[in-house]
Amino acid sequence: MKLYDFPVAPSPRKVGIFIAEKGLNIPTTLINLREGDQSSKMFRAVNPRGTVPALELDDGTCLTESLAICHYLERFQPEPNLLGIDAKEQALILMWHDIATLDGYLGIAEAIRNSSELFKHRGLPGPVSYEQIPELVERGLRRSQVFFSDLEGRLTKSPYVAGNRFTYADIAAYVYVDWAARGIDIDPTEGRDALARWSEQISLRPSVGEAT
Repeated sequence: MKLYDFPVAPSPRKVGIFIAEKGLNIPTTLINLREGDQSSKMFRAVNPRGTVPALELDDGTCLTESLAICHYLERFQPEPNLLGIDAKEQALILMWHDIATLDGYLGIAEAIRNSSELFKHRGLPGPVSYEQIPELVERGLRRSQVFFSDLEGRLTKSPYVAGNRFTYADIAAYVYVDWAARGIDIDPTEGRDALARWSEQISLRPSVGEAT
């Protein structure tokens, strides 16, 4: 296997934390998004969509979405289990992954991609150029705040996002919370004590430091 990675971006970071939790050692090629490596002929031959992370398997198959990559690695290295032991836990992890992605990630991405000069003509990821829409910035900020409040509500009732133990749902939610703090210069934990407790706890895991 070979991983194509840019660890400061949220999607690759999720996979990096997952890999570190599994204790896997996968050869890695850096694709520097800031320098346009995703558009290089070499990388487009691997992943025509030009997105990271991408996991190239030994038979040449290329997996390009974070959840798909983590699902494959869970089957490849079952322990520690991060995607659920029984049907209920698996469903809760997938449910909170979708909530975090649809409400958190996409809201934050709206705010960042439609305001930063870095993403000029790159309003959406992928091989097609899309112009920024400044009007979406405010909506993205509002969406992200709603997600943080929903996450706060969940964490007042549960020590981890999907239940009583650390799972991929925590990886996804933590990466998005941290991305918001760095990318749109807000503190998602302000006024949210449960979110602050949980965020601090997750930040201390060795895998988070390794994948940063």
